[in-house]
Amino acid sequence: MQANGVAHTPVKEGEVCHHGCGGGRNCRWESDGLDGIRWRWAQGEKGRHGWTVQRRDTHRRNKKAVVMLVAILFAAVLGLWSRTLAAPPADHTPRQALQCTASSFVGVVKLPGVSVTIERAVAIPQGGTYRELGNLGFPLAIDVLPALCAVTVRVTNTTDVPIKPASSYRFGMFLPVAAQWNSRILTIGSASFAGGINWADMGQGPHYGFATISTDNGHNSAGGDLTWQTPARLYDWGYRAVHGSVVVAKVLVSRYYAGPIAYSYFSGCSTGGRQGLREIQHDATAFDGALIGAPAWDTTHLMPWIARIAAAQLNTTTGRLRPAQMRLLAAEVLRQCDAQDGMVDSIVSDPDRCVFNISTIVCANPLSCLTPEQAQTASLIYSDWTDKNRSTVYHGFTPSSEDQWPIYFGEDATLAGFDFDYPRHWIYNTTLYNWQDFDGPSLVADSERVNPGQATASDFRALGRFRDRGGKILLYHGLADGVISPRTSLDFYNRTMAATRSSLPEMQAWFRYLEVPGMQHCFFSNRFNAPWDFGAAGQASALRLLPSLGVGLPAVGDGWGVPGHLGDAKYDALLALQGWVEGGKPVERVVATAFDASFREFRTRPLCAWPAKARFQGGDVNSAESWGCA
Repeated sequence: MQANGVAHTPVKEGEVCHHGCGGGRNCRWESDGLDGIRWRWAQGEKGRHGWTVQRRDTHRRNKKAVVMLVAILFAAVLGLWSRTLAAPPADHTPRQALQCTASSFVGVVKLPGVSVTIERAVAIPQGGTYRELGNLGFPLAIDVLPALCAVTVRVTNTTDVPIKPASSYRFGMFLPVAAQWNSRILTIGSASFAGGINWADMGQGPHYGFATISTDNGHNSAGGDLTWQTPARLYDWGYRAVHGSVVVAKVLVSRYYAGPIAYSYFSGCSTGGRQGLREIQHDATAFDGALIGAPAWDTTHLMPWIARIAAAQLNTTTGRLRPAQMRLLAAEVLRQCDAQDGMVDSIVSDPDRCVFNISTIVCANPLSCLTPEQAQTASLIYSDWTDKNRSTVYHGFTPSSEDQWPIYFGEDATLAGFDFDYPRHWIYNTTLYNWQDFDGPSLVADSERVNPGQATASDFRALGRFRDRGGKILLYHGLADGVISPRTSLDFYNRTMAATRSSLPEMQAWFRYLEVPGMQHCFFSNRFNAPWDFGAAGQASALRLLPSLGVGLPAVGDGWGVPGHLGDAKYDALLALQGWVEGGKPVERVVATAFDASFREFRTRPLCAWPAKARFQGGDVNSAESWGCA
């Protein structure tokens, strides 16, 4: 038997192949199309994986059975695309794998109303670097790539016309060499309101063997820029660019490798997390498994909440919180709440159980205390926003999130106008709107009515279709997140449970949630104390891009996985998800890693599937082996 040009010894039923599977890569075995072998994912020891033979029958003499099997498989493939785009006609011409050239992809995609242009295809050598010049959203180069083909694709789609304007977006592909492809595709989410292909976070995927893609969301802009809005671009940012990229990329990837895609995965945080949830709600067949971090799923309420806090900041002088007061709050929260979980470790492990008494730092000295008015502003940020019926509009930030408050509410950010760009450009379409015009109930009602780009991922019942076809979701959120409140993720989980009429055990069969004490938004932690690295979206690239932060630190890690634990599903949430999807092994816990100020590992701790929490069982407090989930 030959797989990707490599000869393999035939195996017997029940045997597991590990040829070339070190470091978390999967063997890609292919039958000759006639021997009837069916392969199943198997979890090996120490994070190694392989394929187990389930059945072997000889069909060489039974051509009728082969024809029937091909017909069934072809019908199944057609079903994947029928939801949104018509499938191209059957083509039984023998195919060869494509070369890494733009011309190789010409004419591959034949979908009604869809036009595909290959802007660039370039081969990257082992250990190489890639950067797209002019990319405003993701301008930095990503390095230590494996050998791959980097492809930039432009798509226009008119299938929504005239109901909606035509769609136009780009997406990138990192395609590992054929011998390293694991027969899987990984879609990477974007960030904030950025336009541009997220090449940096894509860099992790090929190391695992994934063909990896990400979209530019239909525009090119920095993350904090909301001035690019047009109806077409909003729809593309909201959901169309991700959906269309997945559809087209599956065709291109399958043709490039001249073989089928076995599984499809998603990994994204923040806006990326929202994109994954929104796509699952739109098309239950898009992914088999999704790793979703800190999702900004409730855009229609998040952005009015930001405007509300900013208006409170600007409506006062004595009550305005500045970064110095935010740091005072962070230190006092840690002093009062660190030990409430029974462990003094500079981590607030359960912020919602933190009974924080803000009055202890209220006095008349603005250098060492908060004024009563500033304490009132802080309380507004901590509190959930409720309407006149006492229904929650949006959840406030948790204690221990204060270090990230300046991102939205620092004086520079507030005065720059970002906090009001959403109502200004996306709701009312007037540059004259400012904080004096803020009216909370009106803005919320208008935001719900407009729902810019149909971006909000609130069709909880639709997730039942994803569940019914065997899909799995692993959701996580840092409990020190000062960009998206972690309360919103638990809210999403509970709403999904209610909408799908599921008990907790039924939910946990396909959807699990990991709380990450001390982690900020998507990665990093307060003062390097809390374990935060577990192979999730953006974490490996954040370590590689440390030099760009100007903190005098070198790049860390290998561009994928967790330093010191490469390819180990115990420490890597993406591999844990893969084992759940393909091997039926539910994710009970994933070990997160913390680094000191020099980014050397010094602490590990388990992240437990909610509602379980990590409990110290004795021993070395900095070792995950001393902690259990209960």
